[in-house]
Amino acid sequence: MKKLIERLLLFFVGLPLIVASVFFLPHYNYLFLHIEILLASLFAVLETRDILSRRLPVPNLAVSLAIGLLIPLASFSYAVFDLPYRVITSAIAISAALILCVEIVTSRKGEFSDSIGRLASSFAILMYPGYLVMYLAIMTVRDHAGVALSLFFLMVFGCDSIAWFFGMLFGKGNRGVFAASPNKSVAGFVGGIVGSMAAGVGAYMLFPDVFGRSLPRVLLLGLLTACASIVGDLVESVMKRSASMKDSGVVIPGRGGILDSIDSVLLAAPVYYILCDFLFGI
Repeated sequence: MKKLIERLLLFFVGLPLIVASVFFLPHYNYLFLHIEILLASLFAVLETRDILSRRLPVPNLAVSLAIGLLIPLASFSYAVFDLPYRVITSAIAISAALILCVEIVTSRKGEFSDSIGRLASSFAILMYPGYLVMYLAIMTVRDHAGVALSLFFLMVFGCDSIAWFFGMLFGKGNRGVFAASPNKSVAGFVGGIVGSMAAGVGAYMLFPDVFGRSLPRVLLLGLLTACASIVGDLVESVMKRSASMKDSGVVIPGRGGILDSIDSVLLAAPVYYILCDFLFGI
């Protein structure tokens, strides 16, 4: 019953609040959303570092925060303060260079046994969540950003919630497809994909001009975004199981950590961004 209440609150309260904050608060180039992204990035970097530390040597906290937040901060500057796009590409290059330079300094005493593991964890923090969350931030500068972002959150969080609902109702005999998340079911995956595509149909009916008056393309957008969302959720499950962790953190009572809530967003964001550009030019 507690899990059901949590899911219902997320779907009927949390999701509408997120969409409303995007659609009705576009002021200062979606400043409110960008603040949310930066805060989520901060906690996600800390949680990622904690997960990786269970199996790998990791950079110290200051270096982890630097390499994990430099790209989100550059994306924030690009979108909110209208700095040139090269600020982001520069941030990526600087982050990579910082990782390499720090490792050279760290191993200056001739101790190299942890070098490969520390490099691997450093680049993992750079990419997840640092690089992936960038796409959510730069989406705000596109045409029809409010509509596109609202649909994105409806597709991703709708997919997650409806997948859980379908899995609860119809997934009893078809769970365990992926060992990383044995409670996930085929019925849940199908329900999540259908929910994401249904959100696309709703957006198409309200804003047909934004989506090129092409329903098949909107359905394709919903299908591939849902698939990316599901894979993102499974990837985080793999990481947590490898680290023998149930939740990525304790930031959200009853839900776990920030990564537990945005794991689907991280992988779906670049997929959605690229598809919107390719399919609709937005």
